[in-house]
Amino acid sequence: MDETSTVRAVAIDYKAVLRSPGRPHDGIADFLQWLDEHDVSFVLLTTDSIDAEAAMRAAGLPAPALHLCRDDIPGRPARGSGAWLLTVADRLKLRTNQIAMVGTSEWDWRTGINAGVVYIHARWANHVRDNKGMTPLSADEPADVGELLEQFLLDEPRWAFSHDDPARSFKIRSLLPPNVRFPQAPGRTFELQDIFTRGRTITVGNQDARDILMLRLLSSAYLDGTLPHRSLFCVYPSSSPGKVSQQLAGFLTKAKVMVGSYYREDLLERVAQAPDTSWERAKKNWGQVSTADISIGAQARTVRINPKYKGKLKGKTVIVFDDFTTEGKSIEWARTLLARAKAAQVIALTIGKYGASRHTAYQLRPGTTIDPYQVSYHLAATNFVTTSVTGAAGPGPDDALKATMSHFIAAAQTAD
Repeated sequence: MDETSTVRAVAIDYKAVLRSPGRPHDGIADFLQWLDEHDVSFVLLTTDSIDAEAAMRAAGLPAPALHLCRDDIPGRPARGSGAWLLTVADRLKLRTNQIAMVGTSEWDWRTGINAGVVYIHARWANHVRDNKGMTPLSADEPADVGELLEQFLLDEPRWAFSHDDPARSFKIRSLLPPNVRFPQAPGRTFELQDIFTRGRTITVGNQDARDILMLRLLSSAYLDGTLPHRSLFCVYPSSSPGKVSQQLAGFLTKAKVMVGSYYREDLLERVAQAPDTSWERAKKNWGQVSTADISIGAQARTVRINPKYKGKLKGKTVIVFDDFTTEGKSIEWARTLLARAKAAQVIALTIGKYGASRHTAYQLRPGTTIDPYQVSYHLAATNFVTTSVTGAAGPGPDDALKATMSHFIAAAQTAD
C-alpha cells in the first residue's frame, strides 16, 4: 500500500480522453504526459470492453496504467456505483483518497462521490446536469485539471495544528497560524482576518482568495483521511443569533459535493447573543481589559443543536468548520453537543489557529446532564473538567499557499 498522502492516480472517463471517432480532445496528450512526469497513474474507464492500448496508440496517446470496463467490476454495476473506484484502488494498491476522477456525466459524478473520491468534471467534453443544485469541481480544459492537482492535491497535507483524540472520537485540524500574509498583487498582501473576520472579498489574480484557502483546507483533509464521505458539514455559529460565517457557508454550499457530503447550515444554532471572541481577542492584544465571559460556559448558554435534527445524528460523522480557534472552547462545546446526540465522530476543521499547540479538552463533570437540543442555561465553566492538550504544531502549508497565490497572480498577468 502506497503510504504517500497525495493523489497517485487519476481515473478518466473514455469520453474525456477521446472524441468520436477516436480523436483525442485538444490538450489531452499534454495532460497525460504531465501525469506521467508527476508519477501519477492514468486509469481509463470504459463501459464496454475495448483494446485500450490499441485505441490510445491509434490516437497517438500513451497506454493507461490500468483500464477497467464494466466486465472488470464485481457485480458489473453501471456507472454511478462507487465499486468502479474501489476496484481501481484495489488494483493499484491505493487508498481511495489517493485517487481523483475526471468524468463527463452525472453518473461519473455519482461514481466519484459514492466512493468518496474527489470528482472533477471535464467541461471540455460534456456538461453535467445539475438537477439537485450540486455543482462539482470542474475544468474547462485538461490543463486545468493539472493545475488543480498541482496546486491542491499533489502536496502532502500540512497543518498548523492537529490532534487526534480516539477516546473521544474527536479530531482537530487547523490549516494556518493566524499571522501569515499572502500576496494579493505585486506590492500588496492580505491576511486571513481580512477575509474571515472583516468579511472582505480578496481577489488573487482571477481567483477568490477565500476559495483558494478553503479548497486547500478541504483538499488537505481529503488527503489526510479526515474528510470521510457521507459526513455532515456544519459551521459553528457566529456570536449573533441566526448567523454563521458567510465566508465559510458560501464556500461549503458548493464544496459539500467534493466527496459526497451534506451541508447543514442550521445544524448548530446560536439562540442568544454571545461575546464576539474575535473582538475580545483584539482588545486583549491592544492591552484593554475585558469583562466579557468568553468561557465555554458562554457557549453552553447560547448554542444548541437545532431540534429538527433530533434523532438524526446517531452514527454520523459531523465536520464542524470554524474560521479560527485558540484554546478550542467553541469546537469543544460543539463536540460535547454532538457526542450527546450520539454522533459517531466529530471533526473540527479551522482555517487559523491562535496559540500554537495549545488546546484544552473539556469534559462535563460526572453527574452533569444536558439536552443537546436545548440551551444549557445552567452550565458554567465550573461544570467542566479541563485537560491541557498538546497537539502537533507547525507552519502549515503557508509556503505552498504563497506559491499558489503567486501562480494565480502570474497567470492573470499573462492572460492580460
